Amino acid sequence: MLILPATTVDFFLAGLEAFMRRSGQGTHWGVTVLQLEAKPDAQTLTKAWEEIHAQHPMLGARLKRQWRGWRWVWETHGTIAAPPICWHGVQGLPPGEEVIQERLQGRSSSGALTTPLWLEVFPWGTEGGHVILLTWRHALLDGTGINLLLEKLAAGACAAGPPAQTMPPRESMARIYKRAKPLTDRLHEMTSAGCLSAWMKGMPTGGRPEYRLIELSREESARATARLRALCGDFLQMPFYAAMAARALQLLHERRDWHSPEIHLHLPIQLRGRSRELIFGNHMGAMPLFLEAGALGTLDLAVAHVLEKYREGMKQERSQASEALTTLAAHLPLSTFIPMVRWTNMGQICSLFHSHTGSFLPGRTEFAGAAVQNIYTIPSVSAPPGLGIFVSDYAGLITVTLAWRGDGVSQAEIEALDRRIRTDLTGIAQE
Repeated sequence: MLILPATTVDFFLAGLEAFMRRSGQGTHWGVTVLQLEAKPDAQTLTKAWEEIHAQHPMLGARLKRQWRGWRWVWETHGTIAAPPICWHGVQGLPPGEEVIQERLQGRSSSGALTTPLWLEVFPWGTEGGHVILLTWRHALLDGTGINLLLEKLAAGACAAGPPAQTMPPRESMARIYKRAKPLTDRLHEMTSAGCLSAWMKGMPTGGRPEYRLIELSREESARATARLRALCGDFLQMPFYAAMAARALQLLHERRDWHSPEIHLHLPIQLRGRSRELIFGNHMGAMPLFLEAGALGTLDLAVAHVLEKYREGMKQERSQASEALTTLAAHLPLSTFIPMVRWTNMGQICSLFHSHTGSFLPGRTEFAGAAVQNIYTIPSVSAPPGLGIFVSDYAGLITVTLAWRGDGVSQAEIEALDRRIRTDLTGIAQE
């Protein structure tokens, strides 16, 4: 039996999934889509797929609490066999919304998915193109892990297994509490102010996962990249996309005549060392930002405000405080974690989920012998917060995924969000 340490984000996502199950929202899945210009080589893809499973026992791991020491760990009794890759015939349809929504609910045409990774290949288009769907369990993977996994699969092999991981050193509860307290106090201030998401108390939590893809053209993507560099420089991308996401949520509030003085945004922060072998388990922590709704009038102003709040958060060591707060929360039973968060936040978790985890397959133009046209990810979200805005980038081509659940966001609102996001990214007003 192999015991591997769990991160605080592992605990958070496990708690979120426990809440989703109890509220009728199912398990927490994501889908990554690879659009290829030809059929991938079956032998190359199968070899890499089987080696990934053979070399990574985390794929058969289960998150559990150690009663001695009260730690959360991943426990595995060895590797699991790779499920067969599903090759859909020419007579099958390319994966439309219904297929992807089914995968986001953890189902295939033959029943419930029983492994944390599921790989399918579909014919696509009229000129020999193919689409790969990679369905993955969010409790075991995040956006950074998916990127690392694709790099391994694209390389055609996974000869080296993951390095041994050691348990982090223990700290006293008093020291952890001291580090978390400034953030706890700030969260209480936010709660008192009445911070809203895309979901308000009394709205339904059920409904199937829904999504909308905002696929920028090559020219639009180039314009967006130029705007990003002008506002943030060459190396810091997250404030640009965080500002875009915050302004989209603000538009939703305006259309509903909701008044939220602040937007509580979790800025993804790399907490765990980016080893090429540590694919599974979650890499990203959170830097909580508390954005003033009145400071988001234009994208330029919003980016400047996010940068100001980011520097403030770094100075106050807010990502470390967030880590400490989740470490304290990990002493709660898993089933009570998210309900406790909602209770302290007046029904909310945060204002919205959003991420941009860098460019997929940097420097690679092929996957399993086929030229890549685009790659993007479609995560599912819970209600609350009720809205997710996720940015994918392959070789400079930008795709934004809007994700929501059931009737929590109307089609008219989605159209308005689409226009706002396209306008902010490209600088061209949309009709």
